[in-house]
Amino acid sequence: MELKTESTSKNTKEFERLLELDLKGRTLKENTIVKGKIVQLMPKYAVIDIGGKSDGLIASDEWDDFSSLKINDTLDVLIDRLEDYRLGNVVLSKRKCDLLKNWTKLVEAYKKGELVSGVIRSRTRGGYLVVVMGSNCFLPGSAISADSPLKPEEVNKLFDVPTKMKIVSINEQRMNAIVSIKEVHAADKKKQLDLILKKIKVGDILKDVVVHAMNDWGVWCTISIDGASAIGMMHITQLSWHRLRKPSDILSLNQKIPQIKVIDIDKTVNPHRISLSLKDLPGVKNPFDGLKERYLVNKFYSGKIVKILKFGAFVQLEDSIQALLHQSECDPFNRMANINDLVQLGKEVNVRLLKVDEKEKKISVSLVPESHPWDNFLKKFSENQIVSCEVAKRDVRHLHLNIENSGIPSRLCLCFWKNLSYNSESEENLKNFSVKEKVKAKILNIDSKKMRVFLGVREASSDSDPFEYFSQKETGSTVVCVVREVMLTGIKVSPENQKNKLLITIKKNHLAKSLSDCRPEIYRKNDIVKSQIIALDKKQRKVQLSIKALEESEEAKLVKKFGKDGGSSGKVLKDILGKVFSSKKDEKDKK
Repeated sequence: MELKTESTSKNTKEFERLLELDLKGRTLKENTIVKGKIVQLMPKYAVIDIGGKSDGLIASDEWDDFSSLKINDTLDVLIDRLEDYRLGNVVLSKRKCDLLKNWTKLVEAYKKGELVSGVIRSRTRGGYLVVVMGSNCFLPGSAISADSPLKPEEVNKLFDVPTKMKIVSINEQRMNAIVSIKEVHAADKKKQLDLILKKIKVGDILKDVVVHAMNDWGVWCTISIDGASAIGMMHITQLSWHRLRKPSDILSLNQKIPQIKVIDIDKTVNPHRISLSLKDLPGVKNPFDGLKERYLVNKFYSGKIVKILKFGAFVQLEDSIQALLHQSECDPFNRMANINDLVQLGKEVNVRLLKVDEKEKKISVSLVPESHPWDNFLKKFSENQIVSCEVAKRDVRHLHLNIENSGIPSRLCLCFWKNLSYNSESEENLKNFSVKEKVKAKILNIDSKKMRVFLGVREASSDSDPFEYFSQKETGSTVVCVVREVMLTGIKVSPENQKNKLLITIKKNHLAKSLSDCRPEIYRKNDIVKSQIIALDKKQRKVQLSIKALEESEEAKLVKKFGKDGGSSGKVLKDILGKVFSSKKDEKDKK
C-alpha cells in the first residue's frame, strides 16, 4: 500500500508540473514582448527558452554580429508566431522586438510634445525618409525649413546629420509618423520673438537692422537685441515718401540699416507681426504736411503722367506727391473710355483737383472742367440753329462734325447721309465731303440723355426743301403724283412739279384695294396717279401715301351718296362701283 501511494504521489506531481507548463504556454500571446534565455546556438538559428512548453527560434540574420552571442544570455524578444508549422517551435523576432520598443518610445515622445533627434536617410515621393529612435518616419518637403524653400545642395548637407525634429502626426494603428524640422525652427523663432517683444515697443528706433529678404512689395529685416533675433516686415510704402517701383531701388540683401522705426506690433496674428518704417524716422520730412494749404479744390495744376494702370493714371505734382487720375475723370462724355486712349506716359497735363485726403495721403484729380462741357453747350446752342462746322471724320453712314466753339467732340455730332442733299438721297453723297472741309449745318435734334447732336447740311443750304409741299397738307389729303420708278416691292413717286427732289415709296400692298390689282408692273414711268396721305410727320419729315386708302375713301363717299336716294339705289350699288373702278383699270391697261 505504501509503495502504491508513493508511486501515485510521484505521478501526481509530474502531472501538475506538466499542467503548469501547459497553462503557462497558453498565456503566451503573439506580438508581445517576453524575456528569453539563449539555450542553444545553431548555424542559422538561436534557440531561446521563454518558459513555455516549447522553445523559440530566432534567425541568425536578425543580429548584426551573431557570433558575439553566448549561451545563457538573456534578452527581450517578440513572439511572432506561437507555432512553426515545420518545426513545431515558437517563432521569435529580435528585430521586431526592437522596433516595437522604439515605436513605444516614439509614441510617448509625441504625447509629451518632446523634440526628437532624427537622421535623413533618403528621398521619397513628396519628402524624405527619416530614422527617429530606430523607427522610419516621413518628413514632408514643405516641413524641412521655416525659411524659403531650400536648394537641393542645401538639403544634401542635412543627410546623415542628427537634426532636431518635432513629431506632428502619428498613426498608432499603422505605426507611421510624420515629423517636421520647420516646427522646431518655428518654436525657436517664437521664443526669440517673445524675447524681442519684451524689449521693444511702438515708436522705438532700432539700430543696425539687417535686410533678410525682399520682394516687389516689401522687405523683411532681422532685428537683433541681446543675443535674441526676430524678423520685422517693412511694406514698400514705408520705405520712402517717394513712390518706388520696387524695394531694390534703394535697398539690397544683407544691407545694414543704421536706424529704423517700429510703427506697429500686431498681436492679433500668430506669430506676432512687427511693422517697420524708414519714412517715419525723426527728421524725415513728410511732403503731405500742409497739403490742403498748397493744393486747393477745383483749382488747376500742372503735372506729368508717370504711371498708367487699368483703372487710371498717376500724375506727379511734386517729387513725392502723386495724384490719381481715374479713367472716369478723363473724358466727360465717356466715363468708361480706355485710359490708354486718353493719356500718354510722360505727357504734361493740366488737371483739376477734386479731393485732398491728408490722413490717407491721397489726391484725386480730373481732366474734366468744373462746369460740364455739355451744360455749356446747351447754354450756347439750341435746335434749328445754323452753326459753322468742320468735317472731322466720314464713316459709312455719317459725317462727324466739329461744331465751332462748342467743346463737344466730333464723335457726338452726327449728320446722316439722308441729311446731306435735297437733290439726291443716297449714301454716295458722303463722298462729296472731305475731312477738314468747312460746312454749314442746322441743329436738327439735341439728345440730352445720350449727349448727342444731330445736324443737317441740306437744311442749312440755300436749296428749297421739297418737303415744304406737305406743309399745308394733312393726313387724309389727296396728292397727285408722278411715277418715277417701278420696283418689285412697289413704286416710287414724287408730287407734281417736284421732279425727283422728293421721292416717296408706295408699297405694293397699298397700290389697290383688291389684292389681285396690287401689281407694280401695271404702272409705267411718268404715269399720273392719285393717292391719299395716311401718315404725316412734319417734324421727322416722314410721309406715307396709299392708292388703296384713296379708293376706300371714294367708295365710302359713293355709299353715302347713293344711300340717300332710298333702298332701290342700294340694290344697284355694286354695279355702279364696278363700272367706276373697271373703267380706271382699263385706262391703266391701255397705257
